[in-house]
Amino acid sequence: MIRLWSVAMKLQRHSTTPLYRQVEQELRRRVEAGELRPGDRLPPESALAAELQVNRLTVRQAIGELCRAGTLHSRQGIGTFVTERQPAAEITIHPSRHEVATAAAAWATTAADAGAHEHVLGVGIDRDAGARAELRLDTALWRVDTLVSHADRPWLVSSYWLAEQRFPDLPAALAEHGSPIDALLRHYGLVLRYAWRSFAAGAAGAADAADLDVLPGSPLLLREGLNHDAEGVPTVFVRRRCRSDRVRFVLRYGGDGPHEDVAAPTDEFPPPGPSEGYDR
Repeated sequence: MIRLWSVAMKLQRHSTTPLYRQVEQELRRRVEAGELRPGDRLPPESALAAELQVNRLTVRQAIGELCRAGTLHSRQGIGTFVTERQPAAEITIHPSRHEVATAAAAWATTAADAGAHEHVLGVGIDRDAGARAELRLDTALWRVDTLVSHADRPWLVSSYWLAEQRFPDLPAALAEHGSPIDALLRHYGLVLRYAWRSFAAGAAGAADAADLDVLPGSPLLLREGLNHDAEGVPTVFVRRRCRSDRVRFVLRYGGDGPHEDVAAPTDEFPPPGPSEGYDR
């Protein structure tokens, strides 16, 4: 059944976050929280713009970003709808063989050998609803955006969320160690373990397209995941968006050694064919 709904959101007009991004984040939050269910239809752009007191183009940009991410979809001549959630195929692996410290060490070695480098794009305070839910927090979070490149060619962009109260000096730790995972392992001395990972396909929004040097709407590999500390406390939530022509993920079973925990970038990149990238 198609249902029209009415939003009631307050935009922070003096925030550094663009208005279209605020609208996008709120609509995504409502979908993730189940307030908007698969099949629900959004009001027309003109109605949303009038209610929010913003330009219609602002609403169109927000909806466009969510359509590119697969959260919404448009039916010509009918409207914009919440997309049906895709079923998840789950694989359970013994957690003792997936300590992030081992994976990070393997990544650091092989990525350095391959000439790959992760650098921070930005650090700031964020209240992403999905990240707060995964971290079981209702307080402000650090959001760290990074870019992994090889030979000046971008591979993937990542967003990490961590508790601000737990890591108040995170910007200084990042300046010293260069990436959120390295900062947690080396600066804070944590032991991290994988809680879960998910993989999906998506499309590049405007910001990711600019960072990855692709056109908006280009296909991406999407990877989300949560890491716990040694006590089982949710510690870092990460969302990666990878160029599908340069990165692929490999999960190996059996045998010993760090390759079980992570497969890292190879040192062979025959241009213009796809490079092989991996997760940690």
